[in-house]
Order: sequence, then structure tokens, then C-alpha cells
Amino acid sequence: MSDQPRHVSEALRYGAWGYLLKGSSSVELLQAVDAVSQGRRYLCSQAASFAASMLTGEVGAPAGADLLSPRERQILLLVARGASSATIGETLHLSPKTVDTYRSRLMAKLGLADVPAIVRWAIREGLLGLDDDG
Repeated sequence: MSDQPRHVSEALRYGAWGYLLKGSSSVELLQAVDAVSQGRRYLCSQAASFAASMLTGEVGAPAGADLLSPRERQILLLVARGASSATIGETLHLSPKTVDTYRSRLMAKLGLADVPAIVRWAIREGLLGLDDDG
């Protein structure tokens, strides 16, 4: 996994019971699998350090994608990939008006003014690649 704090935070928020970095040893991987299979959490030292910083308030308030609900994030990615409200609505089984409401909320939360700003933000945050065409 990634060593970026926002990725650790997101994984934990979405219910991950274990977190290792890509370069973790096979011994540590086995320890993590064993711990999680026994119902215990396992965090590598970097992830544990970040989690401790979050608990002690040494890390600031959530920023960026952490401010968004899962549905807002889903819609942000579809908008950034060029999908219309109608297309997003069909894909997610929502009315286009509901999609527009979600888009307005996420834009307000992130301080974005228009669709090009959404695309730039998604690229800057690493949620969308420059060559990502959906």
C-alpha cells in the first residue's frame, strides 16, 4: 500500500483491519495476515505512527477527498472523467437532478467553481491520471 497519510487514513476509515507498505517483508505480511485472521488490527510502523498522530491531534483536519462522502467522491470521479449528469444518473441509478445536487455539494466542500476545476483537483490529488479516459 501507499505510504501517503491520506491513503492510510482512507483505508482505515473504510474499514481496513490491516495496513502494510508495498515493500513490507514476507515475515511482516504473514504477521499481518495472522493478526487480521484472529480479529486483531495490524498496522506497519509507518501507518501506526500516522494513526497515533491522528489520535493525538498532530495531524490537521481532513482535507480534500477526506471531506467527501463516498457517493460525492464517486460522482467527482465520474464528472472528472467527462460524464454528464444524465450519464452519471443512469450509471448510479440516480436522477440527473440528484447528481447535480451531489456535484454542487462536493464543489462547495472543495471550493471548486466549475468542471475544469474538478478535473484539475482530481489530477492534483492523484485520483485521476492525465491519460485517464474513464
